[in-house]
Amino acid sequence: MGLVDFRKINSETHKNKGQKPGQKLKLSFRELADSRQSRQVTAGGATENNRPSPENRMQLYEKASLYLNQALNAVKNRRSFPLEPGFKILQKMAAVDHPEDELFIMAIHLDDRFQYVIHHSVNLAIYCLKMAQDLGFSKSDKLELAMAALLHDIGMAVIPDKLLYKEGAFSDRELEILRDRPNYSYKILRSFGPQFAYLAETAVQVYERIDGSGYPRGLKGNEIHEYSQIVGLLDMFEALIHSRPHRDKLTHFAAVKEIINTCKTRFQRRHLKSLLRIFTAFPIHSYVRLNSNAIGKVIETYPDQPMRPKLKILFDSQRRKVLTERIVVLPEDPLLNIVDSVSESEIEELGMNGG
Repeated sequence: MGLVDFRKINSETHKNKGQKPGQKLKLSFRELADSRQSRQVTAGGATENNRPSPENRMQLYEKASLYLNQALNAVKNRRSFPLEPGFKILQKMAAVDHPEDELFIMAIHLDDRFQYVIHHSVNLAIYCLKMAQDLGFSKSDKLELAMAALLHDIGMAVIPDKLLYKEGAFSDRELEILRDRPNYSYKILRSFGPQFAYLAETAVQVYERIDGSGYPRGLKGNEIHEYSQIVGLLDMFEALIHSRPHRDKLTHFAAVKEIINTCKTRFQRRHLKSLLRIFTAFPIHSYVRLNSNAIGKVIETYPDQPMRPKLKILFDSQRRKVLTERIVVLPEDPLLNIVDSVSESEIEELGMNGG
């Protein structure tokens, strides 16, 4: 694998800025699809029979974070980095698929605004594995999608930390630099050659939208590869439910409402439906308020009834802490329903006040 010529990144990016579909940066997804269908092995050279051995799920998150951190550092130092270790980690992640997988729960709830550069992409890879499974992707396509998600923002490596972790508002120039990330990522990832062309192509299209409202080239519909469409949707959702140095996170319910209310024309309907099936409006370990004014923690979800999970009641209608275990299964209790989500800060405040 050749090294990336980083000296050309900025000059080529600005030289090609504003190009339209069909010009130099236009990519042929028909050719890419044909080449992918002809492959006889899964992404990264792993065979279909190469099943990963059992491993602590939490450690996989740490290993993925370490791998991505090493990749970013390699790019910063103008060095190449290998793909194979990343694929091996993702294979092990994909070995377990159930709603209460602690790796998935960790990717939803772990929130460290000053580690978001790493955590964001690791979370996306985990989310993509779930959505690929839900959409019926093959094993090889599932791993490709997850790897594309893990490396989609590798261009972060060429942006100064003082900008990435800025706590105040961004200037117009700073926003312009941040919006150039897809082009930086594309130029870095294309060095892996034709076999992994989907990595670069996904990265450069993550912020494109099927209605043409995205950037950097305003592509529409099938001009945007499905990997990019999926990563783009999950990228938005992940960003909404996690904090950043300059803003706080939304509750999961608020994030789902935001996407449904504002993005119906920007993403495929089947991808939006998959998002709701996977995460539900109230995922496991989130907090909700009932019409009785009691507050509970979600301990189990039901795909066929995403608005009516199973709850452990933490505070009663008088905001007093419940001392004995009380479980409510909403599908079996028609008189109760969720009226809103509750933030972690509110739960902490109730706990400090003694409920």
